[in-house]
Amino acid sequence: MRIKIKYLAYVIIAVIALVIMINFFIINHPKSSKYLTAGETAPYYTFQAVNGSTLSVNSYRGKPLLLWFVATWCSSCAEGNSALASNLNFFESHNVKIVELEQYDDLGTSGMSISRFISEYGNNNSYVQGGVASYNMTLVYNTPPTFQPDIYYLISPSGKILYVGEGLAGGIPALENIITNAGL
Repeated sequence: MRIKIKYLAYVIIAVIALVIMINFFIINHPKSSKYLTAGETAPYYTFQAVNGSTLSVNSYRGKPLLLWFVATWCSSCAEGNSALASNLNFFESHNVKIVELEQYDDLGTSGMSISRFISEYGNNNSYVQGGVASYNMTLVYNTPPTFQPDIYYLISPSGKILYVGEGLAGGIPALENIITNAGL
C-alpha cells in the first residue's frame, strides 16, 4: 500500500510538471508551431544593444537587415562569425545591416558575453552590432520546445522576412544569392 501511494505521488508530480511545461511552451507562445516564415512581417521587438541602449527591429526599417540569433557557447555560431567576417565586404556593399543577438539567458547554458563572442570569433569586426534578445523576442523568433542556437532572418527594407535559415556559416552563399536577386 505504501508503494502505491509513493507511485501515485510521483505520477501526480509528473502530470503537474507536464501541464506547466505545456502551458509555458505551447499555450503562452503565439508561434509555437513553426518559425516565422518568408513573407511575414518581422515582429518589432526591442533588444539590449552591447552599448547599453535599447533598440528595436523597427529601427532598421528602410534598410535590409540580417537578424541573427546565437548562443555564445555554440560552435556553429562561432563558425558563423568567422564566415561572416570573411564575407563582410559583400554585406557592407549591399548595405545589409547585421545584428547578432545572444538569445535570452544564452538558452539556459552559460557562455561568454555577446561582445566578447563577436570580437573573438568575428575577427574583431565592428560592422556587426551585438545585443541580447529579450525572453519574448527569443520565443517569437526561435520556436520552442526545440530551440535552435543558430537561426537567422533576412529582413527586407519594408520589414518583410525574405529568408529564414539555420547555421549561418553554411547559409552565406544562399543569403548572398537572395540579396543579389532581390536587388538589395
